[in-house]
Amino acid sequence: MSGFQREIRDRMLQMAAHATVSGYGEPLQDWRHAVDVAMQDKRIAGAAPYIEKEALLSGSNNQPAMLRGVVPAEEGKVSVLGDKMVQGKLLELAPGRFNIVLGRELAMWLGVGVGDDVVVTLADYRSTPVGGGMGTMKRFRVSGIFEAGYNEFDKGLAVVNLQDLQRLLRMGDGVTGVRLKMHDMDQAFDVARDLATKLQAGDPRSGFRVSDWTQDNANLFRALKMEKTVMAILL
Repeated sequence: MSGFQREIRDRMLQMAAHATVSGYGEPLQDWRHAVDVAMQDKRIAGAAPYIEKEALLSGSNNQPAMLRGVVPAEEGKVSVLGDKMVQGKLLELAPGRFNIVLGRELAMWLGVGVGDDVVVTLADYRSTPVGGGMGTMKRFRVSGIFEAGYNEFDKGLAVVNLQDLQRLLRMGDGVTGVRLKMHDMDQAFDVARDLATKLQAGDPRSGFRVSDWTQDNANLFRALKMEKTVMAILL
C-alpha cells in the first residue's frame, strides 16, 4: 500500500468500522450478546450498535445520503465523529428530539445550517391498499455539523439517534449491527474470523455475519489501486 493509499485508509477508518457484526438480511436483535462476546477479545478496543439506511434528505435542495443511527455516548468507542464536530455536539442527538448531524458538504448541498429543518425520506417497501410501497418521512432539526476530511462522509453521511431511527423504521430493539474498533486495524481480518467462530459456537443458528474493513471497503481500495496503476502508466 502506497503512502497515499495508507493516508486515505487511515482517514476513512477514523469514521468507519474496523469490523462489523450484522444479521443476514434482517435486523440484528441479539446485538448485546455480540457486544459482550466481542469485548472479551483484548484485541478489540470498542463496540457499539448502529443502524444504516439510505435516505433522501430535503432542505433548500434534495440530496441522497446514508443515514446512520448511533448511541451518542457510545460512538466514541468506535469512531472519532465527536472530535470532528465543527458546530454543535454529538451528545445533542438525544432520543426523542429528532435532531440530526450533517457532514459539512452535505449541509452545503442541502442549503441548511444549524437550527434549520431537514426532511428525511426513508424507503418503505410495505405494500399499500392500492399496491406498491410508500416512503416514511420525518422532519429533523439540524443540531450539528462535522467535517471528517473525507468526501464519502462529509457529503454522504447524516447521523441521528439510534432510538429515533428504530422508531421510524419500526425495528423494535433491532439494529443493523455492531461496529467494532481494533487496537490494531491490521488485525481486523483475524479478529473478525475468530469472533465469527465464537458467535457461531454459542448458537449455530444465530445468523451472525462478521466482516472486516477490507471486505466492507473492497471497492474503494480496488479503485485506489487502479488509480495508482493509471498514474504509473501516465508518468
